[in-house]
Amino acid sequence: MDSIKGLIAGLVVVLAITGIAIGLTMATYNTGSTTTKTTSKSLAPDIDLIDQERLVPETWEFEMSDGSTMKISDFSGYYLIVDLMSTNCPACETENGELQDIYDNHGDTIKIVSLSVDLSSTADSMATYKEDNGLPWDHGLDGGYFTQYFQLRYTPTLVIIDPDGYFRMYHEGVWTSSDIVEAISLMD
Repeated sequence: MDSIKGLIAGLVVVLAITGIAIGLTMATYNTGSTTTKTTSKSLAPDIDLIDQERLVPETWEFEMSDGSTMKISDFSGYYLIVDLMSTNCPACETENGELQDIYDNHGDTIKIVSLSVDLSSTADSMATYKEDNGLPWDHGLDGGYFTQYFQLRYTPTLVIIDPDGYFRMYHEGVWTSSDIVEAISLMD
């Protein structure tokens, strides 16, 4: 009888550990993409990247919701906010409101592009998302570039690129429009 209780207790422990491992795996975002081998060392959740003097790789191209292809160099001369997001992310919807404020009030000097990091997203699904949410800035697919380079952990994550094409800021989570504008103003 004691050996049966011991066996049951052992089984319960194994199941509990397995459940925790599965839960942690599901809670951690992993794209599984192998589009590029370029990676960055792990970053803090909010970091200024200027001291690293890293240019965005010229080979990165993104499929956009309108069927076009975008390169970061298309935004040369402007600060660019790259919004790494997912269409089923509530925090990303909150970030949309902050980005809308920037688009409305600073769209002449700050450009925005939202890139889905969800491997199930398509150009068509991004077009639908953009239209359904009334979002006027460009939307497309990351294709694994930013995801792997920054070893993306959360959505939304914002990356600011300066007018010369250098990575300038990396921020995980919702970032208010006033804090984004302040961070960009300190870059000049």
